[in-house]
Amino acid sequence: MTLAIGSGTLVAAGQIFPAPAWAKPLAPAYTIPDEPVTRDDFLALKAMAAEVFAKNRVTAAGGTFHMPSCDKYRSMFAWDSGWHAIGMTRIDPRLAASEIEVLLKQQVEETGRVSHEVKFPQLQAPPDMLSKIGGKLGASQWDAQGRTAMIDPPSFMISAEKIFALTGDKDWLSRVLPRLERCAHYLTHDRDLFGDGLVSVVHPWETGTDSSPAYDQIVHLHFNRPLEAPVRGLLYPRLLKYNAEVNWDPQALARRNRFVLEDLTFNSITIRGLLAIAALNDAAGEAEKARKFRDQAQAMTDALDRINWIEAEGCYFSRYDVKQPKLARRTTCASLLPLLTGLISKERAERLVREHLLNPAEFWQPYLVPFNAKDELDRERVYLEDLLLWRGHCIWTNMNWMMNEGLLSYGYREEARELTRRTAKMIRHEGLREFYDFRNGQGKGATNFNWPAVVLDMIARSWPEAAA
Repeated sequence: MTLAIGSGTLVAAGQIFPAPAWAKPLAPAYTIPDEPVTRDDFLALKAMAAEVFAKNRVTAAGGTFHMPSCDKYRSMFAWDSGWHAIGMTRIDPRLAASEIEVLLKQQVEETGRVSHEVKFPQLQAPPDMLSKIGGKLGASQWDAQGRTAMIDPPSFMISAEKIFALTGDKDWLSRVLPRLERCAHYLTHDRDLFGDGLVSVVHPWETGTDSSPAYDQIVHLHFNRPLEAPVRGLLYPRLLKYNAEVNWDPQALARRNRFVLEDLTFNSITIRGLLAIAALNDAAGEAEKARKFRDQAQAMTDALDRINWIEAEGCYFSRYDVKQPKLARRTTCASLLPLLTGLISKERAERLVREHLLNPAEFWQPYLVPFNAKDELDRERVYLEDLLLWRGHCIWTNMNWMMNEGLLSYGYREEARELTRRTAKMIRHEGLREFYDFRNGQGKGATNFNWPAVVLDMIARSWPEAAA
C-alpha cells in the first residue's frame, strides 16, 4: 500500500502516532489443501472480490473508481488503481477502464506527472484532533486540486494493456494513450536523476514499499530498537516538508541528495509499463512509436543489468546516493522483480528463480511469497512489524501477481501454477486483506482491501481451465 503510513501512521488521514501493536501470539497455521485450483475456487474468489469492490466503489470526476479500502484508505491512489484494474478485468473490464481513465484525468498537465494520491473531499472522514495534526505535517505535499507531489510505480500502464486486450475499445485507447505516454516521459526524463535512464524516487512512499528494509541504511533507522518505529513515523512527514522547501523540484532534490533512490520495484514496473505502451501503440497503428518505447524498455533493462546486478549474489539491488552511488544490499521481492520485464537474460532469470524465489531458506515458504527473505529476516527482531508496512513476515498479493507474470515469461509454468494455487487458497480462506503473514497465512492490515483481486488474473493466466 502506498499511502503515507509510518508505524501505524496514516498521515493522509492525520493519524501521526501509532496505536499499541506489540507482538501478539501467532494464530495457529492452517493447512493449504493439496488440491488444484478449481472452477469453484475461481467463482468464490470472484464473488468475494466483487463484494469488496462494491463497498469501495466511488463515482466522481466523471467516472467510477475504487478506494483501496473504505475501512482505512479513502482516496484514489495511483498504483492501487493499477492493481484494482487488473483484478477488475476479470469481473467487469468496463469498470477497469473507467478506473484508469479517471486516474489519468487527474494528471498534472504541465509535467505529465500522475500523483501518488488524489484526495476527493467527499470521501474524507470528519477530522479529529490527530487528523488535524497529521494534516499539518503532510500539508506540504498537496496542490490545490488535492494531488500529492509524490508519484507511484506505474502499475496503471500495465493494466491499460490488459484492459484494451479484453475490450478492444479504441475510443478509450485514444483518450488514455497520450496521457500514459506523457507520464512515461515524466518518469524517465524528469526523474532520471542519476543520468542513466532509470527512474529515481525522492521519498520512501514513492516506492510503494513504504518501510522496506532496503531503505534502512538510507534513512538511518534500525527497527530492532523499540523506539525506531515512532521515530520513523515522524521522519517520513518531515521529509515531505524537506522536499517542499524546493517545491519538489527533482534536480534540486538530487543536489540535496537526502533520499534519492533508483528503486527496483519502481523501475521494473516502469519497464514493463513501457512495453505495455508499446503494445498499445501497435494496436493504434503507431509502429514507429511502439519501437521507440520497446527500445527504451530494453535500454533501462540494460542499465539494471549493468548497475544493479551483483554476480556473487545472483540478484539485483536498488541503488541510492547520487553523489556516491551505492547499492542497498537487502534481499526482498524487489530484488527479483526484473523478472517482470521479460527482458533480462534467461541465465539471470534462472538464478533469480532457482537460487532465490524457489529457495525455502528465502522465499519459497508454505504461504507465498514473503516480501522479505526469510533468512535475512530471521537475523533481526522488528518491533511493531505489522504497523510498519512491508516489514517483517508479510505477503503482498501484488508482488505475487508480478512474480507469476515473471515466471510465465520465462517458461516456469508449473512454478507459476503452484504460486497461484497457494495464493488462491490463502485468499479464499482469509478473505481480501491488505497483507498476509507468511508464518501462518493469516490476513492482516486493512479489511475490505481490493488488491487480492489480482488473484483472478493469476488464475486466468496460470489455471485457465479453472477460469474458463
